[in-house]
Order: sequence, then C-alpha cells, then structure tokens
Amino acid sequence: MEGVLKSFGIEGSILLWQIVNFGILFAILSFFFYKPMKKILKEREARVTDSMTKAQELEKKATELEAEFKRKMSDQRKEIEEMHKRFLTQQTKLEKEMKEHAEQETQKIVAEAKKSAEEEKAHILKSLEQEIHKTAVALAAKILEREIDEQTQKKLIEQALRELQNKV
Repeated sequence: MEGVLKSFGIEGSILLWQIVNFGILFAILSFFFYKPMKKILKEREARVTDSMTKAQELEKKATELEAEFKRKMSDQRKEIEEMHKRFLTQQTKLEKEMKEHAEQETQKIVAEAKKSAEEEKAHILKSLEQEIHKTAVALAAKILEREIDEQTQKKLIEQALRELQNKV
C-alpha cells in the first residue's frame, strides 16, 4: 500500500502525522469551540422557543383582550341605548305632563274668563234694567205731565228706545 501512496506522492509517515495532527486539532476545536458553540446554539434555540411561546401567549392574550374589549363596547353601547330609551320615555312623559298642565291652566283661565264675562253680562243687564226702569218712569212721567196724542206718544217711545240703544 505504501507503493500506491508513493505513486500519488504521499508518504505514509507524513500521512500518519497529519492524521494525528488532524485528530488533535479536531479534539481541541471540538472541546474549545464546537461544544461552546453547540451550547450557545441550544441556548439561542431555547430563547427563540421561549420567545415564540411568549409571542403566542401574548397573541392569545391580545385576542382575549380584544374580545373582552368588543364585549365591553357592546355592553356599553347597549347601556347607552337603554339610557337613551329611558331619556326619551322620560322626555315624552314630561312633555305629556306639561301639555296636561297647560291644558288645565288654559281651561282654568277660560273658565275664569267665562265667569268674569257672565258676571260682567249680569252687571250690564242689571244696569240696563235699571236704566230701562228709569227711562220707563221718566217716560211715564212725561206722558202723565201732558196729554199726548198717539203720534206724540209713539215719537216719545221711539226717542226713548234710541236713547236706550245709544247707551247700550
């Protein structure tokens, strides 16, 4: 075999030393570099895995928070709608009460105005009646004072009625 190696220009003792040197170099590199590098890579892999796990947890938590936020917003929207409905109901009730109160006040004022008008009418009629009595007495006195023919009597009555109409 040495002949074959020599035909390629390789010497056996040098090859043996190169193999030994390579083994020693491999052992040194393995001990000082490969194992620490492997350890660093495992730690990095663990950190990446932890980060991915935390990211998934955070994503899950974000999804839960978003769902909770949407639920709360929905609840608040419903609550606002209920408050709005209550407000509208109260407003309608208040408007109805105010309208009823205004109608009662209007009816009260109309009733008082009618009562006042009736009293005024009664007062005017009483006053008119007294005036008619006075005029009738005055007319009777005038008729009795002088003897009057029928034509003059009619004129006096018409005159008295005109005076009465002017006073009314």
